[in-house]
Amino acid sequence: MIFTLGLKKLPFVPDSKQIIYVASEKDEKVTELVRRHFHRIRDYFQEWGYTFCYIPYVKHDLLTGDRLHYNAPFAKSSKEADYMVNDNFILDYMVHPENQDKVTPSLLYYDDDLLLPDYPEAEDQLRGILISESSFSDNGDLRGVLAEILNDIRKHKKYDIHFDRAGYVSEESEDDEGYILFRDGDEEPTAEAGFDTESQLLIQEIELRIEKLRQKGIESYLIEKLFSKRETMLSRMHITRDFHIYLNDYFDMEIFMTPLPKAVYILFLRHPEGITFKSLTDYRQELTDIYNRIKPAFGSTASLRSIEAVTDPLSNSINENCSRIREAFVSKFDEHLAQNYIITGRRGEPKKILIPRTLVKWDDEIADLFE
Repeated sequence: MIFTLGLKKLPFVPDSKQIIYVASEKDEKVTELVRRHFHRIRDYFQEWGYTFCYIPYVKHDLLTGDRLHYNAPFAKSSKEADYMVNDNFILDYMVHPENQDKVTPSLLYYDDDLLLPDYPEAEDQLRGILISESSFSDNGDLRGVLAEILNDIRKHKKYDIHFDRAGYVSEESEDDEGYILFRDGDEEPTAEAGFDTESQLLIQEIELRIEKLRQKGIESYLIEKLFSKRETMLSRMHITRDFHIYLNDYFDMEIFMTPLPKAVYILFLRHPEGITFKSLTDYRQELTDIYNRIKPAFGSTASLRSIEAVTDPLSNSINENCSRIREAFVSKFDEHLAQNYIITGRRGEPKKILIPRTLVKWDDEIADLFE
């Protein structure tokens, strides 16, 4: 049986590729079967590109091993994180919370193309499918549950959606006249959109690598809750005389960059007030001086061209280098922390690095850069 769950605004953006198990404490028998058959269920969903989300296991995964280090590079162990998160917290957001007890063991899923008019007063809606002990019996069709979910999603899709090579969403109407749309939150194409294909592909490649690391859906909410003491999470940064970048409170983690993006990063560190991209020409000499300190052999025609390109407001080079800087941090730890260290800012406004400069230490040999 498939049903719709009307919800108040969820504290995370639902991921259309997550299938979430919910059940009350009184449904322990089914929950125990879910635990016992977890790998089997997970593998069924993975065959079709879906992630099976059993919240206690997700919490455990986030709080152990490499995942703990990535999400909380400051933590020595999971004991330093507050992991008291209700396993069925989603039900707390029901528009009609009095009906919580009626939600028996279910798999919830979301798709932004589903047309769900059942709860017009709800800000978010999830679909659900009931499961029972019989689903796990020898005659039970656990795979059929997935098939029913997939069929439901396809049935409610209004259009076939696909991405073209440029990364935009193409939507085909019923009369097959295709046209280009922008995804929610996207801005109209900037002047950079017309630049050389090689530059655009480089940025897309970096963004794809970052996308694979980024936490989505329910995991993003759990990270917020598990590692909520933001004021204690930022690390001191140490820039050595040979321009190595270390984060002292993340176990002296080193952030690796090639010379040009590192020079751009140092330039923006030097200007906590921020720099607009269109004014980068005014900083060409300063960036050249920094680059020359990082790479003493600087002076080749290619290097000079690189500096000119990155400070040219009509070039895409600054965007490439900002993408590389972002990747350098996000490859080490989650973006909810990395956003404090990377170059950020709204369009048309000064771009800046948010980390308080009181947390940045420079070796004496390069301190003159900031005099």
